[in-house]
Amino acid sequence: MSSSPVLFSVGLFSDVQYANRENQGKCRYRNSLDFLAEAVECFNARDLQAVINLGDLVDSNEASHLDSVMAVLEKSAHPFIHVLGNHDLLGPMERRDIQDRLGITNSWGERLRRDNWRVIVVDSTEVSLVDDSKHRALANKEIARLSQQGDPCAENWNGMAGKRQMLEISKLLRNASDAGDRALVLNHMVAGINSGSSRHRCWNHSKLTRLLDASSCVVGHFNGHDHDGGFATDEISGVHYLTLPAICDSVGGVGAHAIAHFEKNSITIEGWGRVKSRRLHFYGA
Repeated sequence: MSSSPVLFSVGLFSDVQYANRENQGKCRYRNSLDFLAEAVECFNARDLQAVINLGDLVDSNEASHLDSVMAVLEKSAHPFIHVLGNHDLLGPMERRDIQDRLGITNSWGERLRRDNWRVIVVDSTEVSLVDDSKHRALANKEIARLSQQGDPCAENWNGMAGKRQMLEISKLLRNASDAGDRALVLNHMVAGINSGSSRHRCWNHSKLTRLLDASSCVVGHFNGHDHDGGFATDEISGVHYLTLPAICDSVGGVGAHAIAHFEKNSITIEGWGRVKSRRLHFYGA
């Protein structure tokens, strides 16, 4: 798909949202395991550095739901980079238990560094209403503030990165910029304007996009959360905001996964099912 040398590649999928329950709307909760297995089989046939899960492996975190998903993931020949989604934290299991099952030590930070690239995870579930977080009071305050402003993202299924996390992400991006590296930022929730439904943007989307657009290293922000997917490029910064369609919305028997090929100054997306193939250029090159 590209004439530039590929440095390395990673698999991509989002919003499996498996549950042993009846379909709802476009969601095919039980069938999502079949499409996840299809994605894993596709990834296993390739030489990949890792596979990225952009969140919401389960619709709710009953142990039986997670067990079923993990049984499919265990067939992977490649390691995973997991991003927490809001649905992963809904249910009887606590955040630390979910992180333990997924092998997540810290839910945000740098996850991969290779060649001239860094992959950095933002956790927009940190301040949210989806679990008994110590930030619950702040989450309620933020929803009230956004509601007063008429921001469509003032929904209880959204959240945001806390102050300390944002400072750490800012430092990581500054270090990458100083080193002349490129950065891909991962998140579960939508950030960029017009890159997905405004109702699915993280609560601090304005602050986050300002940070990303001002960081000379950032090539793109990949997320899930909005099941329909979406894409937009900021006209000034050139940062590409990609929302991956949900695997669980498999109505019509069409899945959704991709492989991202990293080149020196671009990322080529090779898509299957509802994921469109595209080339994302680094504007600063």
